[in-house]
Amino acid sequence: MKNKKVVRTLTAVALTAAMAAPITASAAITPGSQSTVSGGEVSTTQTGETSVTLNAEAMYIVTIPAIVTLTEDNNTAIYKGNDQITADHVHLDEGKKLEVTLKSDFELSAGVNTLAYTAAKDDDFTQTIENDGVVGYFEANTGASADTPLPIYFKTTQELKFAGNYSDRVTFSFKEVDVNI
Repeated sequence: MKNKKVVRTLTAVALTAAMAAPITASAAITPGSQSTVSGGEVSTTQTGETSVTLNAEAMYIVTIPAIVTLTEDNNTAIYKGNDQITADHVHLDEGKKLEVTLKSDFELSAGVNTLAYTAAKDDDFTQTIENDGVVGYFEANTGASADTPLPIYFKTTQELKFAGNYSDRVTFSFKEVDVNI
């Protein structure tokens, strides 16, 4: 019984001491205190400084078509399709623009059957794009409004002979290049 009383007393003393302990907070203040007198009271103002910085690295959001479906062009057995590439929030280093290129073997395949095709920047196919060729460029812009989209056109270069589910993979690449290119 005596031990319980001692434990209660020690616990009460510890809690009382904890409540009486001062709470402090600190902040680093650079020298430069000012003293002012107002109505006989002295007031000291301390000042501090902070730096506001922004490290803006080059960034952009490019949207490429997931699938471009080719459809027959006026019962000719030649198939065409098109879509566009867009870019938003294009923030580049000064004097740079974003170059878009494509890589492809330009051969649609369905099992052992193949069908050659080409890519172009225009629907007349006068500006064809070769493997590792440039699709176009995006300039730096200031926000969510996209630059003019880059159109991309595809067309088979030979007539379809055999039925099948033909497909190929086109890889688009993006890099910063000098504006003068």
